[in-house]
Formats: sequence, structure tokens, C-alpha cells
Amino acid sequence: MKISRKNWFHFGLFISFLVQVWVLPLTAREVRILTSPLTDEAGILPLEKQNQITNILSAIETKTSAQVYVYIIPSLEGENLESYSLAVAEKSKLGQKDKDNGVLVLLSTGDRKVRIEVGYGLEETLTDVLCNRIIRNIMIPEFKKGEIPQGLVSGVLAVESILYGNIDSNPALNTNYPDGIGMALTTNSTGNHIGFTLGILIIAWIINLILKENKIYKDKKWLEILYGVFVFSGILYFFPDAVFYLFCIGLVGVNLYLLYGLWFPLSYFYSLLSLAFWIPFLHFTFNIGFPSLFWIFGIISSVFITTKIVLDDVITNKFYQIAKYWGMSSKELLLHIISFFTLGFSIFSFWNGEGLVYIFFYQGLILFTIYGLGFKSFRFKPFQYFIALILWLFFVAGFVFYTPRTGENSGTYNLETMVNWFQWFNCFVSGYILAKSIEVDSWKYRFLKYTLISLVWTLGFSFHYLLGFSNHWSAMTFVFSYGALLIIHFLTVIANESGSGSYSSYSSSSSSSSYSSSSYSSSSSSSSSGGGGGSFGGGGSSGSW
Repeated sequence: MKISRKNWFHFGLFISFLVQVWVLPLTAREVRILTSPLTDEAGILPLEKQNQITNILSAIETKTSAQVYVYIIPSLEGENLESYSLAVAEKSKLGQKDKDNGVLVLLSTGDRKVRIEVGYGLEETLTDVLCNRIIRNIMIPEFKKGEIPQGLVSGVLAVESILYGNIDSNPALNTNYPDGIGMALTTNSTGNHIGFTLGILIIAWIINLILKENKIYKDKKWLEILYGVFVFSGILYFFPDAVFYLFCIGLVGVNLYLLYGLWFPLSYFYSLLSLAFWIPFLHFTFNIGFPSLFWIFGIISSVFITTKIVLDDVITNKFYQIAKYWGMSSKELLLHIISFFTLGFSIFSFWNGEGLVYIFFYQGLILFTIYGLGFKSFRFKPFQYFIALILWLFFVAGFVFYTPRTGENSGTYNLETMVNWFQWFNCFVSGYILAKSIEVDSWKYRFLKYTLISLVWTLGFSFHYLLGFSNHWSAMTFVFSYGALLIIHFLTVIANESGSGSYSSYSSSSSSSSYSSSSYSSSSSSSSSGGGGGSFGGGGSSGSW
């Protein structure tokens, strides 16, 4: 008998039905009845973490009557996470029957998935939004670091704080983006997504040029707008991280245009506004603190605005005239202006409650650094600078030893840190002044010059020892200092010779955590079983990492 194609089709449907009814149930993962608040089939929890989680779960049931169970499996074995967690919760009859207050935290280590299943009675307390925040903001960040036990403990503690009504105690429960939306959007594939987005934009632009040749599309702005919205919506849906970072790049472009593309007086105001925009933007997108942002962008803005001023011929000419009127060079006036603005450090430090010792030392260090590195622009001689430096040190010492460190305006300071800062200041600034102010023409006098600088460096780096912060001092400091000066001299000679060489020889250069597999017995005598059959309606949240 010849079997028709239609009969073969019906036979295939019948075999498929048999597989669905008999074979798949045999291979599906068994729905286990949980009799203990903590069941670790994967064996990933150390004994300490097992006890910690069990104690938390027992305390929750004692104080609220809610039953929170944690179930860890090595794999779902092809089962759907949501369906399996709901089946386990209902079969284990979690929660009190008349309250439906059961919660199941199911973790599949092999599938890298986690779900919080919530009973009907707790859906208004432990909402889907809060469950999602527990998983996304608290558990998964730990899982990604390989700290699965700690992630579980943190997640259970978050559930506890919600059931106790202490949501505000955990900032991660009050926002979907605890580290800012920028960090939430950033993934390991963000770089690739930016590349794909740029490629899509180029292709979309080419298609737009081709469509403009079509009579239906040509000269119809609404079609172009519709096409643009379609492309942008698609990119925003599939690559939101790329859109975010391309927006940031666009902001940088706007900053640079306002800084160096416009030169009328108001452009300075617009430039400052565009730079200041980054402060709230980065605070809300990357959760960076305002004090840090003010300092960072204060410095960056100063550099950019100063560069704009230097490049502005109108302002530089006016600046030269003002400096000449005051009997100064332009560089001298500029250093005075910079020194004046550094006084903001003292105001800021005083505002933060720092003491006089702290303010007097660090403000003096800043001013002596500025005037030391620019000493050739001023009329004072190096010995006058060093006399002022010594007097300043005596004043600082007087403040340290004779000013009491108690009282609300005394502030705190670390004397050892201050000594370390002064050592490096002495090395760079004092060494620079001596090197620039002592001019020699022969190796005989150069030897004496380098000896003097090395002695100054050695004395500077000995303060740590002389003041008792270290028990070690070595004369090799002098040797290393002298050797460093010889190397600097050699590099300077090489640079000068290559810069003044012939054209033919001229060369241009531009610049899993591992865990003990201790198994947790599900028949612990101190653990309770399900509460009699709370109902579950699929509330909760899932996540994977």
C-alpha cells in the first residue's frame, strides 16, 4: 500500500504528540518539594554562608510569619525558569495558607539565572520593581565578580529589609540605576555597538541619498523625517549604550566648537555653560559626587578657557597693555593672577573645617611652587626666594608645635604626609631654581653645581628620617641624586644637538572564585517545612548574568 504525503504528515504529528506526552516528562527536571529554608543542590555555599542565610530566613519567619526559601540548583535542564520556580513554590506550599506570604529565591548556577517568586499576599510589599532591583542592583553585580555566595546573602538581606519596612536603609532599592544610567548601559560589548551604530548610520545615509533620486521620496521632508525617526528608533532599541556614548561625543564636539569656533565676547559665557553642563550630567549618569566633579571640571575648564584666552588676539593684546601699565611682563602678571585664584584652596579648606596648620602649609606649598617655577619672570633673586621659604617653614613649625590640636577650628592634619609633600617639592622646585640660576661653562664648576643640588636633594629627603618618621637613612641618596642629574644633563645635551643638527641628519618625531562543595542537608532538624500552601501568581522578577 502506498502511503501518501498527507498520511506521512499525520503520522509525524502523532509521533510528535507521543514525544511531548511521554518522552519529555521523563527527561524534564523533577519539581522538588522543599522542606528546608535553604537547599543547596549545587554545593556552592561554604558552611559560614549557609548558617548566615539560614539565620536570616528563620528571623524573617519569626518576625513576619513570611516564609522565604532559597533553592540553588546546578541546572534547569531545559526547563523554563519562571514556570519551574512557580511549580516548586506551589508544590512546596510555601507561605501560610491564609496569608499567601511565601517567597522563593531560585538560583540556577549552570544557566546563570536567578528568580524571586513572590506569593499573592506579599505582591504589594515585595513588588516586581523591588524584586528586579534586588536582582539587578544587588545580586547580579556580585555574581559577575564570581561572588555567588555573597550575592545570595546580599539578596536575602535586601528581602529582609523590605519585609521589615526598612527599604530606605539600602540605597540600591530606591533606584533602578544605583551607579547611574551610564554605568547601567555600559557593557563589555559597548565598543562593538558603537562601531555597528556608526556603520548603520553610514548605510542609512547612503540609502537616503539613493531614495532622494526617487520621485515619490524627493522633496518630501516628512518622508525624510519619518525615515530618520525609523532609523534612530531602531538604533535606540538595539544599541542604547552606543546612542548614549555618541551623545557624549556630540557634547564634546559642542564644547570644542563653542571654545575654539566662536570668538565674540559672549562665546566665553557659552563655553563656561557648556563645560558646566557636564557636572550634573555625569553626576546623574555615572553617580559621581559633586565635590569631585567640581574639582575636576574646575581644573579642566581653567585649562580650556586659558587656552582660548591665549589664542584670542584681542585679549592677549589687551593683556600685554595691562601688564605694561603695571610695570610687569605678561608672564609675571599671569602668574600673579594664577596665584590669586589658588587662594580658593584656603577658602574651600576653611569651609571644610580644616585647621590653620593644614591651610597654611598647603597654601604656602602651592604659592612657593608657582613662584619658584616662574622665578625668572620676577625681579627677586633666588636667595631671596629661599629666605622666604625658610621663614615660611619656621612659621609652619611654630603652628605645628605650639598650636593645640584640640578645638572645633583646629582641624586635622597628617604631619608625615606634609613632610612627604615637602620632600618632593624640595626636589623639583628647589632643584629647578638652582639649576636655572647657577650658570657654568666648564665641567669643573658644573661638578660643584651638581654637588650643591644633590646636597639640597639629600637634605630634603632626609627630613623624613630627621623628624623620626623613619629609622632608615642612606648616603646613597646623594649618589642617586648626582647620578640623576648626570642623566638629565646627558639627555639635555642630546636633545640640543639633535635640534641644532644639519638638515640631512634632522629627524622629526612626535611627540571564579572557587568554593568548597559542601552540601547542605535538606533535612535539618532546626528548619521548618512549607507553611501549608500559600498561593503564587507569578509575581516576582528574574535575571541572568
